[in-house]
Amino acid sequence: MINVNRRYSVIFADRSSGVVKQLTFRGRRVATVAAMLLTVSLGAAGYLALNIQTTIDRLTLNNAHLELENSSYRAAAGTLTEEMASLRTTLSNLAKRVEAAPHLTKAIDQLPRGPRSAAGVSDVRFPDETTQALLRLQSLLGALDLTLQTVSQGVAYREALTDATPIMWPADGWVSAGYGYRSDPFTGERTFHPAVDISTRKGQPVYATATGRVISAARNGAYGNLVEIDHGFGLMTRYGHLANFAVVVGDTVLRGDVVGSVGATGRATGYHVHYEVWASGQTVNPRKLLIDSYPVAAN
Repeated sequence: MINVNRRYSVIFADRSSGVVKQLTFRGRRVATVAAMLLTVSLGAAGYLALNIQTTIDRLTLNNAHLELENSSYRAAAGTLTEEMASLRTTLSNLAKRVEAAPHLTKAIDQLPRGPRSAAGVSDVRFPDETTQALLRLQSLLGALDLTLQTVSQGVAYREALTDATPIMWPADGWVSAGYGYRSDPFTGERTFHPAVDISTRKGQPVYATATGRVISAARNGAYGNLVEIDHGFGLMTRYGHLANFAVVVGDTVLRGDVVGSVGATGRATGYHVHYEVWASGQTVNPRKLLIDSYPVAAN
């Protein structure tokens, strides 16, 4: 406890020179400075605590919003499923009730028009039109199920075809030889080049350009180390002159997975990837399949 009526001294001594200095303060001033320091410390601590609490509250609110959205999606899907099941149950129950009524049809038809009207029964033929209405509802429900299945199958097919289509370059680099006729770099003769060559540094990763299954990963004559991937839908890609392999036959690869590294094995004049795309047994120009979101840089 600081006594405001007393004086407080602070002594500073220099050991090397022996000089001693003394600073004297009144108790009131010391108390004032101590109070100010305490107030600043408490204020800073309070501000920090408030910021932390505000951050926690904001994160909690965001999390609550996400949970609410997810809950809404789940509830909507669950409600749709329950309504479809309820509709099927209702139609099934009504169909059973209609099936039990035909043996009473003749008796009902023998009733005078008055009693039937008094009972609140309209002059509609029962159960003929009721049966037809149930059949139409059941047919509509069946058509809806069939349509949903067709749409689902179509979406799944399109997704699989999209994954199987080579739409990116297999390596980071530059195109050193295009698809089509050219002068052979070894003989100088005019030959057809069924691929695109991407030149880059030795050892750079080579990527699968679409999802598929590795059907070959071995030495193959002039191609050197060659990887072949079957993508389904009649699509296949080939990656030649590799330095090594990162896959084996039977592996399933996704678009962007590494299948090997750039080399100059086989009949090659420098480090590059010989990249072929086959469709229905014929080579196609890989450039035709590229999309804007997949530039030359593969990764």
